[in-house]
Amino acid sequence: MKKTIIAILLALSVLLLAGISVCAYGGNNTISPYYLYTGSVKSTLIISGKTAYCESVIKGDRTVTQIYAMQYLEKKNGNKWEIVGSWSDSVNGNSLTMSNSKDNLGSGTYRVRTVATVYSGTKSEPVSDTSKEVTI
Repeated sequence: MKKTIIAILLALSVLLLAGISVCAYGGNNTISPYYLYTGSVKSTLIISGKTAYCESVIKGDRTVTQIYAMQYLEKKNGNKWEIVGSWSDSVNGNSLTMSNSKDNLGSGTYRVRTVATVYSGTKSEPVSDTSKEVTI
């Protein structure tokens, strides 16, 4: 019994000392990742006709000095997603907006995925977001 209590206390202390938050509740009862330096990351896809309009917005807190981001337009192929367009951008500051488009899309289901690294001084964190799927 004593060994069990010690094991439980040890496990709890490791979890508390790690200090890692995995997620937080966002608006509309959704669960969102919790970031240390990033206020928000949002990917949006709008398809008009056969043209995809992709937008990624990353906002860091006041300590953020640089953001580097990749934006991927992906098409569903069976159970996998294939990249059909990609763009990169960076900024020396705490906010980055990427807007790109791709013409001549074929029928199918598409999404935009944003993957970025947000820098706060010498520290950094990876952030990501995926848009809602759009089918044409």
